[in-house]
Amino acid sequence: MYSEWSSLQDEIQCDKANQSVLHKFPAYVGTTVATSVVKHIATSLSIAANNHELCQLDSDKEVKWTMEVLCYGLSLPLTELDTIKECVNVYCIWLSACMPPSPHQESVPQPLKDDPDPYIQDMIHHLLNLFVPRPGSDVDSVRKQAVFCHRVLRQIQAIAKESTMLSRESWETLLKFLLAANDSLLSPPLEKDDIGDQLCERVLSVLFEIWLLACHKCFPSPSLWKTFRAMCINWRHHESLVVQWHKVNHALTSHVLGFTQGPDYPKLTLADEEALLIPPAMTYDCIAQCWFRFLHIIQNPVDMCRPEIIGKTHKFMQAAMNSDTLVDPTNHECLQKLPIIFYKAMKGVSVMVNAFLGIPQTQSRYEDQVISTSSSKLNAPSTPPGQRKTGRPISVFSSSNKGSSKTASTLVTAPKSSTPMLSSLIFYEPRQSLAPTRPKCDSILHLFGAWLFDAALARVKFHNCHKIVPEQGSIHSERRSSSLTDSRRNSVSLDFHSDSVLVCDNTYENGRAEALGTLCRIFCAHKTGESILPVYYSRFYLAMYYGLQTSEEYMSGQVLASVLFNSCDILRVDLDGVQILLPHILDAIQLVLNDLPNKYKLNETSSSIDFKNVDLQRACINLLLTTLCLPLHFKDLTIRDIVSSTDTDVQLITFISLKRKILDMIIGALKTTTDSTNTQMLLGGLMLLVEDMAVCEAAEQTTFQPHDISVESDNPVFSDNSQASLKTSSSESSFKEGSYHRLGNSAHDIDSAYGLFGEAVALICHRLMSQWKSDLNSALAAMEILSGLAKLVISPPNLMMCKCTVKWICEFIVQQCNRPAPAHSKDLHSTIVAAFRCLTLWLVEHSRLLYDKECLHVVLEVVELGISGSKSQNRASDPPKFKQDKQRQPASKRVQEAAEGLLTCIIQHVGAFPPPCGPESLFSLLDEKSLLKYAKGNSSLPEHGSPFRYYVLENSIIVGLLEQPLGNIEDPLPTVTALIRGPFGRHAWVMQLRHSPRVKRGSSKSHLTDPGRPLPAENVGTRHNVKPRHFPESVDLVTLTKADKSIPTLESLVTDEKRPELNKLKSFMEKQAQYEAQISQKKQQEMQKMSFPNQDTECKPPKITEEFQAARLFLSHYGFLSLEALKEQSNSSLPPSLVTLDTTNPGLANDLEMLDTIVARDNDTVHVFYVKSGQRLPRDILRNVGSQHSIQIQFLEFLHSLGWPVDVKKHAGWTGHISTSWKISQPEDIQDNAPPMSTGGSIYDGQQQVLYWADVSSEVAFVVPSLDTFNRLQNDGDKSPQITLSINGDVTKPTTLSLERQLGEPRSKGTDSPSSPHDAPTFRTRRFGRSSTVTIGPDTKIFVVWLENFEDHENFPTGDLLPMTSTGLEQYSATSSSSMRQDKDIFIIFIHALQNGLFRIHMEGNTGRISMAIPLVDGMVVSRRTLGSMVRQTAINIGRRKRLESDSYQPPHVRRKIKIQETVDKYHLKMTESEFYTALFQDVHK
Repeated sequence: MYSEWSSLQDEIQCDKANQSVLHKFPAYVGTTVATSVVKHIATSLSIAANNHELCQLDSDKEVKWTMEVLCYGLSLPLTELDTIKECVNVYCIWLSACMPPSPHQESVPQPLKDDPDPYIQDMIHHLLNLFVPRPGSDVDSVRKQAVFCHRVLRQIQAIAKESTMLSRESWETLLKFLLAANDSLLSPPLEKDDIGDQLCERVLSVLFEIWLLACHKCFPSPSLWKTFRAMCINWRHHESLVVQWHKVNHALTSHVLGFTQGPDYPKLTLADEEALLIPPAMTYDCIAQCWFRFLHIIQNPVDMCRPEIIGKTHKFMQAAMNSDTLVDPTNHECLQKLPIIFYKAMKGVSVMVNAFLGIPQTQSRYEDQVISTSSSKLNAPSTPPGQRKTGRPISVFSSSNKGSSKTASTLVTAPKSSTPMLSSLIFYEPRQSLAPTRPKCDSILHLFGAWLFDAALARVKFHNCHKIVPEQGSIHSERRSSSLTDSRRNSVSLDFHSDSVLVCDNTYENGRAEALGTLCRIFCAHKTGESILPVYYSRFYLAMYYGLQTSEEYMSGQVLASVLFNSCDILRVDLDGVQILLPHILDAIQLVLNDLPNKYKLNETSSSIDFKNVDLQRACINLLLTTLCLPLHFKDLTIRDIVSSTDTDVQLITFISLKRKILDMIIGALKTTTDSTNTQMLLGGLMLLVEDMAVCEAAEQTTFQPHDISVESDNPVFSDNSQASLKTSSSESSFKEGSYHRLGNSAHDIDSAYGLFGEAVALICHRLMSQWKSDLNSALAAMEILSGLAKLVISPPNLMMCKCTVKWICEFIVQQCNRPAPAHSKDLHSTIVAAFRCLTLWLVEHSRLLYDKECLHVVLEVVELGISGSKSQNRASDPPKFKQDKQRQPASKRVQEAAEGLLTCIIQHVGAFPPPCGPESLFSLLDEKSLLKYAKGNSSLPEHGSPFRYYVLENSIIVGLLEQPLGNIEDPLPTVTALIRGPFGRHAWVMQLRHSPRVKRGSSKSHLTDPGRPLPAENVGTRHNVKPRHFPESVDLVTLTKADKSIPTLESLVTDEKRPELNKLKSFMEKQAQYEAQISQKKQQEMQKMSFPNQDTECKPPKITEEFQAARLFLSHYGFLSLEALKEQSNSSLPPSLVTLDTTNPGLANDLEMLDTIVARDNDTVHVFYVKSGQRLPRDILRNVGSQHSIQIQFLEFLHSLGWPVDVKKHAGWTGHISTSWKISQPEDIQDNAPPMSTGGSIYDGQQQVLYWADVSSEVAFVVPSLDTFNRLQNDGDKSPQITLSINGDVTKPTTLSLERQLGEPRSKGTDSPSSPHDAPTFRTRRFGRSSTVTIGPDTKIFVVWLENFEDHENFPTGDLLPMTSTGLEQYSATSSSSMRQDKDIFIIFIHALQNGLFRIHMEGNTGRISMAIPLVDGMVVSRRTLGSMVRQTAINIGRRKRLESDSYQPPHVRRKIKIQETVDKYHLKMTESEFYTALFQDVHK
């Protein structure tokens, strides 16, 4: 930089301008003269000042003679302190001549007033004598000398700031004086309490401050700059030099960034005193010149770790020659502070690099971490730094988990190490955001690269292949001083310093760690598509290689920790060739996560080392998450070894060979970690590993055969016979903690998806029940991973582990429910609700488990516990307690509702999902309108009333009964069609009262036809004429008794008077008998004349009845119809068990349609965007998906992996907007428009199609907003979606098979077509005394953003795109605003395709008590085959967590139940028992 300029160092050091003529005389003569003259001058000045008299020195000759005496007086020994003090007073008064008028103007000689410039220069030269050390002086005298020096420095500062008449010569003299004073005080080795120790910080601060003023007022010449730079070399053993150097550098850097990067660039906040260093009027060009020159003013700061260079100066050599004990100047005691000086130098460079990268970091933080350590006292080592043996290099892990700054004196250090452990290495936040407009990595490396690369390998023991001994005179034998010139060298050769590198010296590991950490941040700031010079790559990888060493011979704990903290992004920023570091990175991570306590457990310092540093483990996990997919992605590709040497064994390493190590690290870390955040990150990584391995094996059609597969194959539950019962060896012992270890897979099984699945499930369940049960976030994360594992397709199925998992989840629920009452809280109940949901998924996905008697018993016991709060049998030996004998006390209402949901799922969906209509709907797609189309003689609802009878059972189920048979039913049997609406959905059933099984051929009508009379037989048999008797003949032979004769005969009672009447009666009887005999004879004669058979007397079957009171039969046969069911309960507001609804009220049909809008599953909407490089405007972003030529091909593949395409008009599930969801348009209303071809995803914008996915508990729609969406919103203007606020928020949108009118609107032709997704539904303002039926919880927005350039995530226009994501379910309050909702409820998953074929994930979103959902984790790198599944699971889990956190959320079946109760209250037709039965026999409208 100054090669063509000469240095003034020799001139300054040999300058005689501070020599007086009195120095020619003996010392006693000069002392006598100086003492006398100075005393008189001081007295005269005092008198003149008091009497306002002028100074008596009138001529130039008198002034110069006096100055000669004063010059000598300033050089007197410290025994003459009074004389020295008077000399200082005189010169300080006279120096004010060049300043604005002051009270001491009368004391200044007139020649000085007339032309102060030459006198000022002489006085400044003379004052240099004051700063000359006086060897042998006592401490008090030295302190008084320091006081005099402070006064002079204050006066010099005042002159520099306030004087306006200093010439260039005076400025140069002033600067030379400061350089000479600093050199005089700071060049010698530092001795305790000497003048250099007293004035070091002060004299340096004045030098740097005045130099900056000179740059503004009179820019120093290149010779002065070169002299400044050369002299600083002799002062580098002082800590204050580095501190002052960085204060100036940081102040200048802050200003440089202000005018080069713009006002919006993150600022480097300065302390108040540093902000005042730069003159306000200094020009940008001047600041830039000063910044670059000051940056290199101390030359190469890495030299501060080399005592052999620092101690080879002239003053050190002279001190060694004059000392009897010091032989080698590099062993001087003051050089023992070089480690902390070196660290501070590197830390200052790190702060500047952070400023250029845009990492917000205040100077006060730097002060806390670095500068404050100057006051700490370092323990002096017994051996010099360069010869010190290495101690245990893991003292870095002894830091506590709190991020407070600590001084060196309070930090724990390893034995035999004098360097304190610096907290900044441990608590530096590695995930701080970078400025999007930051400079390129090459630009920063051009400035600081050479220093950082050199410092990163300071005092490192190199392999033989890296040791290059320079020849004399070669370029490497010269010490490097400029980072700018060094950055141009295309060489990776390393400096070799004799024997100092033969052993690993960790004395300077703090500075080395800071340098390497800074390099990691620079390379991790690599932008998408940015290029870096190969020489920088090679030097960086070499430094990383040595920094990642884990063997005791080469390892440095400080460096390793710094690398791990600052290189979290190194594998996800597309660095060329970075994979060569993968084995070493994994070794370092393994050391921290798994091996560290075992490897060093015998170390004598182990008691003071915290091996479980949470921040360090989190950094390792962050880094580990970027390596999970590499083995299966690159497989047999060999990792090149560019650092092999003759003293190490060369081993070819493939990516696939690292798979087992990664698996062991994930599993081992999960077994030991205690931090909630770390646990969730590891669980997300484990899910990625299992799914990636399972999908990969499925793609390659490889099947793992477990050793005990024969045992499982013999088990009936693993066969296709679902009716068989499972007889397994598992018993109650499987619930014990030890069973987790017994069921673990053997070591070799973990390499397959089958084995890893079993190991993962067992480990998660074990940790869940032992450690995570009290932590909400960890428990939720475990349930999310278990839910994801339930859906994995493993070949062959690990069904034994599935059964154990179900039991463990049940046991977890039991444990949580049985915890003491003080432990019950909302968080605890949230974990139980999540466990019930997880158990539901496991049973649906593995329905054969419920054919196992033991498993079914355990599940139903847990359901009973959740609903009632206790089990019927706590032990198998206990007598069962029946339902009516138990008091219903569930853990909470939420737990009860979750258990009810599980029970209903077992009954309705286990073994039957997806239903026949597909997973799009858990409901029957039939409703009243659809059924009436197929009813005989009807095609629509009648105008008056409904043909359906509606009854409510137990105040929770609405049953609509249609007594008309459907068109396809020909049998004249009692037939009823039932539409059953309950809390868990709508179901349609057709029931018949049959007297013969369906398996018999023929219809029921064939069994009811007349069989005809049988043909008469020719042989009619023998006819016997037998007179019938009332009593047998044997009765006549029985002798009568007196009792028999007690009743007299008629003849004995008839008197003569009555006998005529008796005779008359007998005649009547005889006549009647004769008449009947005649009639009988006549009838017989007529019958003989008639033909056979007689039509009048022939038996005929009755007419077949086709009209039945089927509703009455249904209610009666199912036990619903009884007098008790019709009576209202006493002392209760609940309606009777059986209630009829008023079908004549036209509002009933509308409310039933509203009930159908409340589906039995949660629904989520995910909006997907594609952002090309540099795009910020919504219109540009939405235009990308219009053509497949505008997007990356992986984007379309990703879209199709999220779900399957569905036609909005034909789709029965959630479509992303409430106006088109849960209904199917009629065929006549659907226009078959050909979908646009070759789109980039815009077809899924919700107008024609969406991407859809559903399981038994949730459904999600993936919508890709397009430019058409933007244009429709712009054209609507004031017609944008509006939602009317109401008290209860009932949605009036019909969601039946056909599109219907809005409530309160007349039916019109225009309402028969699908409405726009942006036509939001109307909310009705009615309240029925109950909570809202559409309280669906928080309004959560989930975005998935595909980035071509990763840096664009900083500028994604979330707020501008928010109107494109309306779902019709947004809930606004009077105080909410769009911006507030945006900050709180928007979650964004950014996806960036890396050059190696993997995908980087970045997640944003504010979380509350419940943290971000998994399996995706911020910073994770996922494979192509698992990307869609992982994004989908994460989006669903985000919605679930937000609903769990919300106080207003109600499960769907609860909302349906409340709506049913509201309907009963509104349409209940109150009747007496007799009126109810009468209505049953009455016909309905047809």
